[in-house]
Amino acid sequence: MKGLEFWKHVSIGRYVESDSPVHALAPVTKYLWLLAVMVPASVSGSAPVICACAIAPLAFAKLARVNIGFLLSGFMPVLPFLGIAATFQALLSWPGDASAIIVALGPVSLSVREAVAIATMALRFAAMMTAIGLFTSVTSEGDTARGIEDLFSPLARAGFPARELALTIAIAFRFIPIVTGEFESVVKAQAARGADFGTRSRNPVRKARAYLPLIVPVTIRALERAEALGEAMEARCYGTGPATRYVESAGGAADMAARILAVAYAAAMLVVPFFLH
Repeated sequence: MKGLEFWKHVSIGRYVESDSPVHALAPVTKYLWLLAVMVPASVSGSAPVICACAIAPLAFAKLARVNIGFLLSGFMPVLPFLGIAATFQALLSWPGDASAIIVALGPVSLSVREAVAIATMALRFAAMMTAIGLFTSVTSEGDTARGIEDLFSPLARAGFPARELALTIAIAFRFIPIVTGEFESVVKAQAARGADFGTRSRNPVRKARAYLPLIVPVTIRALERAEALGEAMEARCYGTGPATRYVESAGGAADMAARILAVAYAAAMLVVPFFLH
């Protein structure tokens, strides 16, 4: 059963309670910092910028007293997909690639340009995964919804469904660890009945084929949870009458400074590549 543990590799959606300065920030400020890291990491093609976006969540993790190993463990499920993408990078030659060859095995070779592209892709995924993992580690479920609602509150006056969007995003973050736990329980139940999931095999295709039959039961259990959640919301009269909030998001000088720094950081990450060329 050791090779069938998935819960410990999920950092997204698991709140880590603490009294750190990062936890004390208002939800809107945390969302701004999440966007300040995610947007440059997604759109920038500069390796230094992507490195800076990958380091920033780890630095904030130290300040938030969140275990860095816990954040990096959320990167583990992405490794097989990165391995497949890296294989295609090496197999498919780049037009006009005149960089030096690092290693060559018959007709397949790995150039410096391809190695940099693979490393940049891995850093990009690491930056995004650790940023989302840190955000959910320092933001409770209620604050996740309240932050989106506060962020889009100016548009709500024009009819934008800010409250509904906030609830959708909060539920999506919460369902990530829930579905992972359901998947792990189904896998272990099947393994206890003699199913072979290729835990001792190094063949990724065989492992993928072994997990395909689990899509149906895991999906059904997720839909059952979603139905129970919908019934609970309906029983509490969600969506009828004016919306109220139990907690109002606090803000202050520290929050305002953090927001200014977030905007400045994002602007710097987007502008720096133009000065590097």
